[in-house]
Formats: sequence, C-alpha cells, structure tokens
Amino acid sequence: MGADGGSIPDRRDLVKTKGKAEQTDKALQRELFILCALSKKPLTRPVVLDPIGKLYNKDAVLEYFLDKTSYGDGEQICGHLKSMKELLTLNVTSNPDYVPPTSLTVTSGPSRTPFVCPLSLREMSGSVPFIALRNCGCVFSEAAIRAVVPSLTKGVVNSTAKKDDSPESDGAKKSGSPPSAGEEEGGGGKKDVACPNCGKSFDPTAINAVLSINPPKDVQDALLEHLLLTRATAKSSKKRKAITTTTVNVDGITTEPPSKSARTLPPPSSRSGTNTSAPSINAPRSVHDKLAEQEKKRLKAQEGMSEAVKAMFKPKDNGGVKKSGADDFFGRTFTRYA
Repeated sequence: MGADGGSIPDRRDLVKTKGKAEQTDKALQRELFILCALSKKPLTRPVVLDPIGKLYNKDAVLEYFLDKTSYGDGEQICGHLKSMKELLTLNVTSNPDYVPPTSLTVTSGPSRTPFVCPLSLREMSGSVPFIALRNCGCVFSEAAIRAVVPSLTKGVVNSTAKKDDSPESDGAKKSGSPPSAGEEEGGGGKKDVACPNCGKSFDPTAINAVLSINPPKDVQDALLEHLLLTRATAKSSKKRKAITTTTVNVDGITTEPPSKSARTLPPPSSRSGTNTSAPSINAPRSVHDKLAEQEKKRLKAQEGMSEAVKAMFKPKDNGGVKKSGADDFFGRTFTRYA
C-alpha cells in the first residue's frame, strides 16, 4: 500500500481508550489531615471543621476574623466563612503513639498522625476517608462507623434521600418490624442511636447527619454552592419577615408605621397647644366612604343640567304613571320604514 495517498487506519487510531484517573499526591493528602488549612501548623486541640470539610486550628480562625490580613492567602482558603457559628468543634481522639515532629523525625521519615479513629484506631492520615457527626462532633473513619451504624447516611451532598422516602423504611413500616439493637423510638417516628464515642443520641438517617472531612475537590465545590444557596435563602426569608413586621394593624386597616423623621417630632398636642382626640395614625378611608363621595359628586353635577338631560337619568316608570312629553322623549323607540 502506498503511492496512492490512501492509508489503512489501525484500531488504536479509531478507538480512544479511557484516560487514567488523576492520582492525588499522598503527601499532600496527608498534610490536609495533620496541618491547619489556614496557618499550615500541626493540628492541635481545639480543632474545628468548616461547612466544606476543611480542618483548622480554632485560634488560627479567630486570628483571621480579628485581622483578615494576618494570613496572606486567607481569603482564598476560608473566605467563604462569615462567623465562628458556621464551624463545628471536633471531638478528636488523640493518638497515643504520636510524637510531635522534630528535626530528627523529619529526616528519618513520616511520623505518626496526631489523631486516630476511636473505633478502629486507624490514623487520620488521609489514606481512608474520615467523617464527623454533626450532632456531637466525634470523628470516625467512615468504614468503622458504618460497621457500627449501618443506617448512617452519607455526606452532606450525597444524603439527599430522606428516611421516609427510602424503600427500606417503607418496608419496615409495612412489616412492623421492631427497631434494631442500639436504636430507640424517637418522636415523630425517628429512630435515634447513641454515638459510639460519647454516647450522645443522634438520628443516623437525617440529612446532614455527618460531615465529610477533606472530601474531593468536586464535593467541596458542591458543598460551597449549597452553603451559598442556603445563605441566600435565609437572607430573603429575613427580608420578607422584616417587610411583614413593619406594618401596623389598626382597626382592621393595615398601615405602615411613621417614618423616622415623623417619630422624632413631638406629638400634635404639644406642638399646637390644642387637645386633639383623633388617632396619631392617618388611616386611609374605606371603600364605602369613597363610593359615597363619588355619588355626591354625581348628584352635584346633575344640578346644572336641563330638564331634557335629567330625563335621561330618571327611571322609566314613576309610581305607575306613564310618562309623557319631554320625559318620555328619550325613552321612545323610533322605527324607520323604507
């Protein structure tokens, strides 16, 4: 084959194989679990978790809120935070084999991580996913907590199905099976379980029952979008509530309260020296008063009309007496014959 401009394509020219997934840097992933995301210092108690899954030292976040310029890249790292109320204080379990890093340990190799899972004693190093319970802040490895609480939902983004909508819950309701071990009946049909670490009860099937620690980038983007949407919804609801609370109901008539300048003025009695018994709020006239005023205007306009024009507005039958003359002129029906 050749010299004719043609070619025989091979399979590798026609079929594109799926690209390999990008492998995350294990060293970088390890730093996310042992270093503060803001100060880049080793995590020490108290440790806090933000809504998108980043770990911080609490004192570092306080310094950031006091002075936004204390950390150069603070706005890029935690610019989405508005207050300390959005952070969850974690109840982490210390690693008994952890030794603070020194110059010798750094040269010899990676040291132990400061925190472990209280159930499996696996180190929180980023090799396995870790989650935190929103209700109490206890931190576990995802595999260990699911082995103890199988009904636990997934993270904030993935837990979109409610308990009542799941087929398992429907089947349990129809069969009337009793609650499993470790669960107790809660109010409104909810089943609460006790935390394996601190014993505080929580609903494992509730949405946002757990928070993922340092999830993948796409999950963090979805969590950030969810956070911004929640803030916008809360802001709009507060604005609607403020609008509804600025109206005053006086005798069934809804009026707005006086403006700030009007509130600063003294009462009418003190300004004019006369005692007025009228209410201070000028309520608008009712619909009945407006109709009565329009009727008065119409009757007043008829006073200057001639008798012929007035006859147009008189009733057709006046007490059973047949009209005649000018009064009946405008009520006649004329028929034209060709």
